[in-house]
Order: sequence, then C-alpha cells, then structure tokens
Amino acid sequence: MNKCFSCAVPPFCYYFFQKALTCLFALLITLTSVNAVANNVLSEEEKFRQLGNLVNTIMYMWNSPSGLSDDEITKLILASEIQQDSSEIGKVIKTVLYHLDGSLSTSDSKIPLDLAEEASPADWAYLKNINVSRYIALKAVFIMYKTANAHLDTGERLEYSIPLLYSLKQEALKTSDHHAVAIASIWLAMEYSEINQMKAVVEIEYALPFLKHIDLENGLETSLNKRMAHSWLADAYTTLNDYSRAVTHQQFVIEDSKEHDIATSYVYIGVINSLNHLQRFDDAFTMVDEAEQVSIKKQSAPQTLFSLWLKVSVFLHRDEPNDREQIIALTENLSHFEGIALPTNINLLPVLSALKTTYLALEGSDAEFKKAMDTLTSDFNSQAKHSSYSTSILLSKHAHLSDLYRLRGDFKNALLHQHEYDFIRSQPNGSYAHLDELNIDSALQRDITINILQEMARLKDKQNLKLKADRFQALSFALVAVMSTFLLFWFWRRQRSRAKASEIDDLTGALFRRAMFKEIAKPMSNKIASCLVLIDLDHFKQINDRYGHVVGDEVLTKFGQVVRQRIRKTDKFCRYGGEEFLLYLHDTTEENANALLEDIKISLESHQNWSNTEATFSASFSAGVIQVKGERNINKIIKACDNLLYRAKSTGRGKIETMSFTAYLNENI
Repeated sequence: MNKCFSCAVPPFCYYFFQKALTCLFALLITLTSVNAVANNVLSEEEKFRQLGNLVNTIMYMWNSPSGLSDDEITKLILASEIQQDSSEIGKVIKTVLYHLDGSLSTSDSKIPLDLAEEASPADWAYLKNINVSRYIALKAVFIMYKTANAHLDTGERLEYSIPLLYSLKQEALKTSDHHAVAIASIWLAMEYSEINQMKAVVEIEYALPFLKHIDLENGLETSLNKRMAHSWLADAYTTLNDYSRAVTHQQFVIEDSKEHDIATSYVYIGVINSLNHLQRFDDAFTMVDEAEQVSIKKQSAPQTLFSLWLKVSVFLHRDEPNDREQIIALTENLSHFEGIALPTNINLLPVLSALKTTYLALEGSDAEFKKAMDTLTSDFNSQAKHSSYSTSILLSKHAHLSDLYRLRGDFKNALLHQHEYDFIRSQPNGSYAHLDELNIDSALQRDITINILQEMARLKDKQNLKLKADRFQALSFALVAVMSTFLLFWFWRRQRSRAKASEIDDLTGALFRRAMFKEIAKPMSNKIASCLVLIDLDHFKQINDRYGHVVGDEVLTKFGQVVRQRIRKTDKFCRYGGEEFLLYLHDTTEENANALLEDIKISLESHQNWSNTEATFSASFSAGVIQVKGERNINKIIKACDNLLYRAKSTGRGKIETMSFTAYLNENI
C-alpha cells in the first residue's frame, strides 16, 4: 500500500507531504510545551496570589482588635510552608515578611521565620512577570517597612521612602498597567501626606479612576482601594479647608461602607466635622442619627460612645440657645462608659476624655477643668507619639482644645490653639522641607514624556524599514525632538501659571499664607524699616449669621479690592485666616502705616450698599501694626501683631494699635 502510494505520487508532492508531517509533529510538540508552560504560569500566579494575601493578612490583621492573634498568625505561616520555600516567590515573600516582622512584632510576638539572605533583583523581576499589580503592591510594602525599620524618625524615613516609591511609580509607568501605576501612586500619596497635602491630593486624584474596589481574593493589590482613596482625599481636603469637596468624598465612603455592610459609627466623623465647619447643622444631625442607628444595629458600646461624641460636637459647633444645656445633659453621667476602649488601629480622638472635659468646661471648677485639659492634652500627645502619621492627630488636638476653651469662655487660650492649628495646617514640617522641594515631575508630565518617547521610537522603526536613509532619519528625529521640546516647554509654562494661580485667594485677590512668607522672607531681612500688620474684620461672624455667607463673601471681596488699590507693588497682602489678613508694608514707618490703614478703613466703612442684600450696613476692622527693621523671626513678629490686634479689639474694635518691635520686646520683658 505504501509502495503503490509512493509510486503514484509525484516526487515533489511526496517531498511536501513529508515536510507537512514533520511540521505537524513539531506543532504538536510545541503546543504541548506551551500548554505545560501555561499550566506552570497559572500555578505560579495562584501561588503568588495566596502568598500575597498572606502578607496582606499579617500587615493589617496581626494583633488588631478584630484581627488575628499571634497563635493564629503562626499557624498561617507554618501552613504556607514559606520557610522551606527556596523558589523566587518564596524568597521575595520571606524578605518582605522579615521586614514586616521588624516593624509589627514585639518581644512577645514574632513571626516564626528565619531569613538567610534577602531576595535578589532577579527574584523580584520574576514576580513582576507573573502579575505586575501585585508585584508593585508587594514592592511598595517592602519599601515602607524596610525604611521604617532602618529609620525610626519619620523625617529620616520619608527621605528614603519617597524617592524609592517615586522610582517604583516610574517603573510601573513603563509597564502601561494602569492599576499598577495607581497602586504606586496611592502608596506615594500616603508618604506625601506628611509633608505636602497638595502633592498627596495630586497623586490620589491621579490614581482614583484606576483603583479597584476591595477584593478579598486579591487582597494585597486591592488593600489600598477606591474607598480608602476617597477617605484620604476627604482628609486632605479637610486639612486644606475645602470642606465642600471633603463632604463629597466622605459621603462616598459612607455609602460604599453601607453597600458592603461594614459601616460603623466611626466612618461618620469626617462628614460631620465638615458639615459643622460649613454650618450645615441640620445635615450634620441627620448624619448623627445615622451613626446612632449603626451603633444600635451593631450593639457596640464603643460605637455608642463615639456616636454620643458626634452629637455633642454638633451642639458644640452650633452653640445656639439651649445647646449648652443639651451638652450638659449628654455628658453629665458617663460612668457606664468607663473602661470602654475605641479601636487602636483608627486615629480617633480620646473620646471619653474629651466628653468629660466638655462637661467640666461648662460645669466644673477652674481646677477641675485645668486637670481635665491636661489629661486630654496628654492623651492626644500620646496618640501622636505612637503614630507614624502624627499631623492629623496634632490638628485634631488643637482644634478640640480651641473649641473647649471657647466653650469655657477662655478666648485667649482658644485663639492660641486656633493659631497653632492654622500654623500646622499651612506649614510643612521644617525637617521635611527639603523633601517637599524634591524636583519630581507630576504624573501627567511623566505620561506626556513617555508618550513622546514612544512615538519617537515608533517613527524610528518605521523609517528604518521604509527609507534606510540616515540623513532622512536624522532629520525626522530632529523634527520630533523640536516638537517634544516645544510640548514640554508649553506644559512647563502651563504648570508654572497654574502654580502661580494656586497662590492667590480667588475671593480677595490676596496671597495664601505660604506664598506670603516666601515673598517677604528676603525683604524683611534687609536693614530697612518696614511694617507687618495683622487685620481682623470686626463682627464678621455676625454679618454671616445675619445676612448669609454670600454677603459675607462680598464683604471680603470688597475689603480685598480696597486694600489692593492702596498698596504698592513692593507691599504684600495675605489672607491669613477666615477673616484675618496679613499686610507687609515695605520701607514704611509705623506712622505711615497707621495713616494708610486709616485711609483703607474710611474707604471700607463708606461702602454701605451691597448687591446681595437690601440691608444697609458698613464693615470695619481692627489692626495690630509692628514696625520691624532686619528681624527675621516672622512667627514672633506675627505673635506681636496678634497681641496688638487683641488689644485693639478689646478697646472697642475699629481701632489700630501700632508699636515698633523693639518697643514691644522691651514692654514684654
């Protein structure tokens, strides 16, 4: 049969038939090998997923109130057999767990794991080829805990962690995996939040569209998820005094928590705080009712205690007739809450101590109130000391101490803590200033640069294939380079314009505080007599309460126009707080400054008709003026201005108090 077939088939057909059989056999071998490799990759992917979840569990659940004990963590480690695993995945996971153990363990609780040597770059590269997003998340965890172990001081840690996380983000950008880039950005934002809230906001807003919802099956790469990003944005906008935006993100967090049936009364603190600042007290009480219902549903005593504080905080901020009686009724008997502790893994204020102090602010003796305030201050300081992210705790501390002193009627101490709050919120920590000035491009600029470079590479390949002409190729590259330079220059100019605009308050045209300090640092150090003025609009809260915030904004706008029309280019005008302004008058004596301020005050007071109300009224201000000559400590000078402002307001408002800095120091020796 074979012989007949061979004779019947022409030689060239037989040749191709033999070749076809050979190719078919080779194809079958190849498919079998590819299938085996695919199965192996799938197995490695599953192994990486499971061990990634193990890292995530230890990181977030070890010794947490609702998490896992030492024994349970030990069982998970032993069951994973990670100690005996010498594969690339095993070596990387052991390295990460080793550094986790160094940060999270105590003398009584340690992971049963030994590390002979750390994972190599080749081991890390192997994981990157399996799953980019999980690799980026694991590398970020490794960077955070390794730098935390090596540098216990927060400032030292940030000096290493921020550049490393930034480099990790660039690595993710090269993969074109949006989720991987988002993961790197959100970890970087967590570190930026300590030194510059705006940089943190940029990173989170950039990452937010590509972050995923929490997925327990892929816990490591979704541990920093959409809900958490919205929560961080809410905190950042709160710190930046943009409470309307904060409310939007806080409401997302609440709705998402309710949708996944994990809502607690703790999740309501941010939205209620923002609504209090916006004076939307009816909405705040609605949120308090929701928080109380959640605590009842959960049958949780700590959440019930926290809901009580949320209600007291609304009464405290609203401070209408009978609100103080409501506060007393809510706080006079707290004995049934003794011994109840709030979760330690949530940066919450010391609630029970705060409630007791609130009651004593209204009903206690001076000695009792002072003792309670000392205890509350100590509780806040202890929380800040043991937190890697202490800024938010310190802000909460000064905000609450200011509210309590105001409730007591001690307005001097209330004002001091308000100034401390404003200073912390507006100024990066001095020890981190060099980090804040790192020359790191925005993510958007990096994307544009990468796209340009990719386009250049594509053109190069196309020209090599079609033209094979070196001269034309060089010309094309030169053209692309010019276009790239033009685009980068345009983008740089645009970013610079935006940065300049971000330094100006839209309402008054005044500089923001940080920009002001930068502008006057050098002129103040000159041996020229100049004046620094702290201005406060009189009875501004009454204007807001009586005529509404729209009219209040119109008053602020008018004041800004009057001031800017009368000062020189060498002078600087700053919005220091809500209705407080700072004015730097270059080469000006206190007599000339007083004359200028009187002129501004007369012009402002002469304006009595407002477009947003039919009522007729005039606005005025009080001011404290300090003449300086070569002094550099702006904080001491502002404090002196503040004291003179206080003196002006206490003598009937609408007054201007002036003094040289030397005379002020002599008077206060």
